[in-house]
Amino acid sequence: MLIPSVGAVSVVGRVRTNNEDRVGLWARNGIVLAMIADGMGGAVAGEEASRLALEAIQADFVGEARGSEELATLPDAEVTERMRAAFRRANRAVMLRAAERAQFQGMGTTLTLAFVRSGQMIVAHIGDSRVYLIPGNGARINQITDDHSFVEALLAAGHITPEQASTHPMRNVLYRALGQVEETEADLYVRALSAGDWLILCSDGLTRHVYAPEIEQCVRTSDSPAEAAQRLVALANERGGEDNISVIAILMERASDSASTDDTAIGLYQASTSSTDDDTAELPSADETPS
Repeated sequence: MLIPSVGAVSVVGRVRTNNEDRVGLWARNGIVLAMIADGMGGAVAGEEASRLALEAIQADFVGEARGSEELATLPDAEVTERMRAAFRRANRAVMLRAAERAQFQGMGTTLTLAFVRSGQMIVAHIGDSRVYLIPGNGARINQITDDHSFVEALLAAGHITPEQASTHPMRNVLYRALGQVEETEADLYVRALSAGDWLILCSDGLTRHVYAPEIEQCVRTSDSPAEAAQRLVALANERGGEDNISVIAILMERASDSASTDDTAIGLYQASTSSTDDDTAELPSADETPS
């Protein structure tokens, strides 16, 4: 049996004065639901858009009244449909709020959601936040999600080089995000997981400063998910910290024969939007019951 242990960090960076990223983590009985939303549209609007995304995920997944007790046995098809529904709910909420208030017009957010259970990961994704898989068998880091940015589309079509993409003036312009159009669908990805595998969820505040091989090297030399997340964020800050930086690190570990997950309490972490907070969280692995 595989169990996930998790660490998360979200910071404002060195240039911005507020944190428009939202990070959410929920863990129960060996199941982890992890999300990153990176708001856009200005300080207040970006914070509002990412907050609405977080609330949509909570509304569909978190709490006994919303079926969190069923997640251990819910079929994969129903999990993915619930993820799709949460994305639709979030998109409608962002669109409605932007229509109601002038200061929120044009706001939007990325949303990347990973559901980890029983040696499998299901990811729903819109935008340019990312999920990476770092295999425990020593294979190279693999970017699971596709960036929904104009520059990534140019790169995929062979019109520009990776070096040109990294400095392109439109590298942060998205063609898909929540809040852009009334009807939008998340991309879905499914991957099998093994003992020793790492998952990294991150906003583009990390990837604009730290390349994939560097992420891999940092993670493989860290002793825990919390340390990995902290080191990655620190590296991005050292290189300028031009945007908010959020990282969730998940390590898949093999449970001992005597481990029991029945009594593991729900852990909830939400990153603050304060400009002064350096938010760090470490959730216990599923065989550890919080005190």
